[in-house]
Amino acid sequence: MKTSFLFFLISLVAIQVVAQRVNRFKDTQTIDAYFRLDPDHKHPLILAHRGGPGSTDTENSMTTFDKTAKGLPDAIIEMDVRLTRDSSYVLLHDPTLDRESDAKGAVAEWTLADLKKVRLKTLAGELTTQQIPTFTDILNWNKNRYMLALDVKPGTDPLRVMKEVESHQAVHSVFVICYSIAEAQRVRDQYPTLWLAVGVNSMPDLDRFEKTPIAMSGRLIALTPQKLQPSSFYERLHKLNIPCSVGTYGTGQLDEKAMTEAAPGYRELVRQGGDIITTDRPVAVAALF
Repeated sequence: MKTSFLFFLISLVAIQVVAQRVNRFKDTQTIDAYFRLDPDHKHPLILAHRGGPGSTDTENSMTTFDKTAKGLPDAIIEMDVRLTRDSSYVLLHDPTLDRESDAKGAVAEWTLADLKKVRLKTLAGELTTQQIPTFTDILNWNKNRYMLALDVKPGTDPLRVMKEVESHQAVHSVFVICYSIAEAQRVRDQYPTLWLAVGVNSMPDLDRFEKTPIAMSGRLIALTPQKLQPSSFYERLHKLNIPCSVGTYGTGQLDEKAMTEAAPGYRELVRQGGDIITTDRPVAVAALF
């Protein structure tokens, strides 16, 4: 009897823990606290680029998102949202299917029904049985448990994507990556409390950015250059309460080096002023801090 009761209590606690994770990002206060600048500047947020796939994983896939989320529950999971011919939303990084799947051609020329027959390849090029996920699939999977970064690709309207987010009551578990200040302002006008990310690419760019209305609007993330900038660059953004994201993926970048060689570079990035590291190896980078 005692053993059964103990098992019941353990099961109840486990269920409660899972339940607490669902709708974790339930309101503006929660997401604001998540992105609040760390005054000690020791523990960056980790953004999993394309979900954070390894060489044997698929990118922008349910399988990889789930793997990263389980390994690093506080990670930001980044995804690329594209529009199909019949106005559905799917996840794929490239404008064409060629590199990432067993099909060819532009995503925008395919219907959702036909895309469901397509299978994804790993980064190493191996074919899998995994399907291209729809954006709806991801929102249903997430249930506001993890922070999602939406890279809404050119040709796809971020306001229409946000209608899908709204229909799932998920506005507080996403932020939108915008490709221009004008696009960011357009989204801000419709969603005053939504977090947005915009590129700030140099000191002259920062000079111009500081004069825009959106710079003072709050709830912004600056996508800063992969090349480390002077500390004053990050300090100026911090004075506007804007966290700075720095990418470490791509040819010649830190993610392409052995971790023993790259570790000092990741740490220097944070010391200099980076608040969010956008990386292809999120779990390994998080372990450095």
